[in-house]
Amino acid sequence: MFSTTLRIGDDLAAFLRQAARAEALSVNAYLAGLLERERQAARLRRLARDWEAYAGDGDDQDVEYAFAAQARVAAEEAIPYRAERKGKRK
Repeated sequence: MFSTTLRIGDDLAAFLRQAARAEALSVNAYLAGLLERERQAARLRRLARDWEAYAGDGDDQDVEYAFAAQARVAAEEAIPYRAERKGKRK
């Protein structure tokens, strides 16, 4: 686990405490949530840049119509596969 000290102005600290309280979270949990959302947003931005670069490879790569759907699917968390059993083991 990573631990650090954060130095911010009094106004921003008051806002942080108030925002965390409004979400019924600790300041630590609130900041962790903000960072997690930013990580997901950065992942989507990186994916969009990659797809844009791919589309820029030439007229033969005209797949822009599918970018939004592909970006959403690629950004989703993987769902582990679990086979259904047809009977109970004994």
